[in-house]
Amino acid sequence: MKLDPHIHSKYSGDGKNSPLEILKQAKKIGLDYIAISDHNTIKGSQIAIKEAKKLKDIEVISSIEISSKTGHILGFGVAEDIEKGLPADETIEKIHDLGGIAIIPHPLTRYRHGILIKEKIENLKVDAMEVLNARYILGYSNAKSKKIAIKRNIPMIGSSDSHFIESIGDCYTEIDCDSAEDVIKAIKKGKTIAKGKKTSNRLIAREFVNKKIKRIY
Repeated sequence: MKLDPHIHSKYSGDGKNSPLEILKQAKKIGLDYIAISDHNTIKGSQIAIKEAKKLKDIEVISSIEISSKTGHILGFGVAEDIEKGLPADETIEKIHDLGGIAIIPHPLTRYRHGILIKEKIENLKVDAMEVLNARYILGYSNAKSKKIAIKRNIPMIGSSDSHFIESIGDCYTEIDCDSAEDVIKAIKKGKTIAKGKKTSNRLIAREFVNKKIKRIY
């Protein structure tokens, strides 16, 4: 089964598409599960869960990307907002208290607000780590995060970190499970394989240009 656990909708503030548009694209390209992990809000995620009930062959896991004091952390399986700006270890504790798992996205990437300090990552009680992020697949961060994950025996995932529908599923996680209810358990057990390709630089450049135009107007 194929999961893209890190997609942004328009509710992120820097995403382009609606939850329904994201769902339709994910279904079109053959994904089985997705998570809309918007910045500091579960709104897009909760809308996607409702919209998915109208469709077949695509399921949604609730998620959120939280801006901790140290960097971004995915609250995968979390169905409530979590306060931003807390220390990373407190953020992770709140994720666990809400029944979710803590995943470090795009670690060691300055632009995307990844957790930058290698020693900090090694000491956090995280449940999984992005080792393939479609925006950085050729870069330093993916290789280094994979080394840390292997060293600590942390389950590894792949994610598109998509902000526009053309990049959904560029990187994804092949996961050994039969239903959305089992996705979190499968990740925790490490029944995952990170796969995929780099998102087109042309599309990423287009995203930056569009953001600058929005700021001007």
